[in-house]
Amino acid sequence: MPKVAKKTAPKSTGQAILLRGCRQHNLQGFDLDIPLGKLTVVTGPSGSGKSSLAFHTLYAEGQRRYVETFSPYVRQFFDRMDKPDVDHIDGIPPAIAIEQKNHVRTTRSTVGTLTEINDYLKLLFARLAIGYDPATGETIQPDSPDSATAWAVEHLAGQPVLVTFPIPVPPDAKPEEIFPFLNSQGYLRILIDGKIIRTDENWTGASVPRVIHVVQDRVSLTPENQPRLLEALEAAFTLGKGHATVQGADKDGVSRPFSTSWTNPKTGFTLRAPTAALFSFNSPLGACPKCRGFGRIIGIDLEKTIPDKSLSIAQGAIKPFQGERGEECQRDLVKNCRERGIDIKCPVEDLAEDELEWIYYGDRRSDNLTPEQLEELWQSGDWYGIKGFFDWMETKAYKMHVRVFLSRYRSYTTCSACRGKRLQPESLCFKVSGKTLPELWALSIGDLLPWFAELKAGIATRPADATLDLVVTEIFSRLTYLDQVGLGYLTLDRTTRTLSGGEVERVNLTTCLGAALTGTLFVLDEPTVGLHPRDIDRLVGVMHGLRDKGNTLVVVEHEQAVMQAADHLVDIGPGAGSFGGTLIYQGSPRGKAGSKGKEEVGTIPWLTGKRSIAVPSKRRKPGKAKIQIRGATRHNLKKLDVDVPLGLFTVLTGVSGSGKSTFAHDVLYLNLARKLGQEVEGDAAPVKELAGSQHVSAVELVDQTAVARTPRSTPAVFLGAFDPIRQLFALTPEARARELNTGFFSFNSGAGRCDRCAGNGFEKVEMQFLSDLYVTCPDCNG
Repeated sequence: MPKVAKKTAPKSTGQAILLRGCRQHNLQGFDLDIPLGKLTVVTGPSGSGKSSLAFHTLYAEGQRRYVETFSPYVRQFFDRMDKPDVDHIDGIPPAIAIEQKNHVRTTRSTVGTLTEINDYLKLLFARLAIGYDPATGETIQPDSPDSATAWAVEHLAGQPVLVTFPIPVPPDAKPEEIFPFLNSQGYLRILIDGKIIRTDENWTGASVPRVIHVVQDRVSLTPENQPRLLEALEAAFTLGKGHATVQGADKDGVSRPFSTSWTNPKTGFTLRAPTAALFSFNSPLGACPKCRGFGRIIGIDLEKTIPDKSLSIAQGAIKPFQGERGEECQRDLVKNCRERGIDIKCPVEDLAEDELEWIYYGDRRSDNLTPEQLEELWQSGDWYGIKGFFDWMETKAYKMHVRVFLSRYRSYTTCSACRGKRLQPESLCFKVSGKTLPELWALSIGDLLPWFAELKAGIATRPADATLDLVVTEIFSRLTYLDQVGLGYLTLDRTTRTLSGGEVERVNLTTCLGAALTGTLFVLDEPTVGLHPRDIDRLVGVMHGLRDKGNTLVVVEHEQAVMQAADHLVDIGPGAGSFGGTLIYQGSPRGKAGSKGKEEVGTIPWLTGKRSIAVPSKRRKPGKAKIQIRGATRHNLKKLDVDVPLGLFTVLTGVSGSGKSTFAHDVLYLNLARKLGQEVEGDAAPVKELAGSQHVSAVELVDQTAVARTPRSTPAVFLGAFDPIRQLFALTPEARARELNTGFFSFNSGAGRCDRCAGNGFEKVEMQFLSDLYVTCPDCNG
């Protein structure tokens, strides 16, 4: 049994949410008091009405009342909730629902953007980042008169110093024009090729350089002359448009250029001033221009052109070259292979790496051939490569059948410009404590915490900056919350669409903690789903922390440790559907269970140990049939070898983030499905060997994805049970007499559905500034 979190004393408010006559869905009209400022767990069998109470009653009413506080103009931009079927609700605060669903479909959303950590990181880099020259690795930071003076005092103390600033010279300018002008402005000396030239003398050189350095002042660097040096530098930066130079007046004196912009004075490499937008892949200023901030691009995946590398070229390993369209290309490849000495009967997987590369890219070894170059290769009889073939097909993409053909071999690949980092090259030249922003995104949250703790300690030694302290504190607190709810294995660049429903729920929970809301009702849907028992204690601590800020938590949960850590327990049951919806128990988790005759019912007997599930005394022994996987590699799985016995109930377990989903979906399901010839979406994880597929005829994936997204779909329709029911009705004597076929008994066909409600069973009445009304159809009665 997982360790139960030590309960902290909740804030006592002496108030409660009063619900009277709850009849939403299958609820049986009971009354319930939920204490404010406490953690309440709603439990019961699946289908007993827990979600109907928590989400469709409590959350719906709390959200509806909150939205109604706004003006009619503002309300039209909110999702309006239906009024729950309840007699009366009193004392309910504004509500926030954190469901176990992942509604995100865009790849732009990441863990960093969802938790708002990326927003704070952008501000952090705009304030602390140091630029680097990618060619030399030298630091780039804007200078100031103060920093230039400090450098001069450190390196040229006690020496005579020249302060100069550059000015450009027009191409048609003559010395007899420039020198009198500078002299009239009060500048008697200029610096050309390291020599001091007076402006009141004649110039003896052949021509004037395109840039000359005007001497602003000559100062003997003593302590009493430092203010004069600072004043000279201020004037030089102004007249030199942000550029100035300090050098020793001696012939071999040390010299250093300075710039108020993000420029390397030695190489001239210039960076844009760091702003928050420069570090955002959702901004045109910071996004990679090639992939536009997605980190990947869609193109021809050459790996898809050879799906089975155990075949040889002669056996048709190159899939697009089989059939009428690629028949000529297959002949060209065979001819060139023979000329090059490549065995066309050798399996592709046994070919040398350079031979396989030649097959992919041809004699030019280029992945960017123009149509003219491709035509030249074809005419000369040279091999143009599989990539060249697809480049030529791209020129014919205006034809529908060609686009369909190309789509079979397209997939998303990492952007070659930013290498999946999403930001433009200029953004990658800035670092904080030696790390770029994408490098921080790629670290796990568990590794980021000590890094930020060290950064926070370093900032504490700097001059006080309230804004910077707030940014670092917000980042550190959000990372701490993510680690506490068992998500320390995630990285900030992990796309939200790849997270499970339980992971998204816990991420949203940490976002609410970071927002520091108070006096709010939080409704959570089984936050422990997918969480290892090792991390449940920390999750309970996070929920207690949210409660201790003055919030009310109502959690739908089945986990015993969470129920025992609750302040208040509500048990709905005793069965599912019409057999449920009854309030069996409310009160302390250590209270007495309800009774039905002489038998205790509900959840309490299971919590107290009076009832339990017996452990089987015998286990089924594994047979010889098994799926053998060798060398599986994907994400954190490194050359994994696994034997999966067939004919048994096998459980895959491990701590959160250990790679269970990766193994089950990417390794086992995708590889086995493709081995069996099933059409599946997604890239299978690389495996060295997969054996035993002959023992199974098909493989099916059952996940948490919704089976249907239309209200017309019912369980009977989805399972196919409605078809024989319609056929049965069509065979009745009354239906035969009226010549009614199966279509007349379907609410999805024009012949059988109600004309008034179009088979929906209800009519929608749109309300301008209120929630829409749904009225049972009067013609068909639903």
